Amino acid sequence: MRHRIATVTLLSACIAAPLGAMAQTVGVGTPLISVGEAHDIAVMNGVLYIRKLEFDDGKWKVQGRDQAGHRVEMEIDPRSGEIAHLERFD
Repeated sequence: MRHRIATVTLLSACIAAPLGAMAQTVGVGTPLISVGEAHDIAVMNGVLYIRKLEFDDGKWKVQGRDQAGHRVEMEIDPRSGEIAHLERFD
């Protein structure tokens, strides 16, 4: 009986471990580009007055204003540092 319980426990652990690992890898994870690097990328692309800079929904999101005072919204890819979205408003 003990051998059977040990076997069932071992099988359960073997099945649960990969499922737990899969649950941890779902999503984007930690960005490779730091908040400072995201800030610098935004400034290099014309966002001079940054109002908000956050990591949300798998991207760095920047809201601010350019030199002319127009509102700017930008999304930065956390892996490559490329601008995923840039929109300027009058």
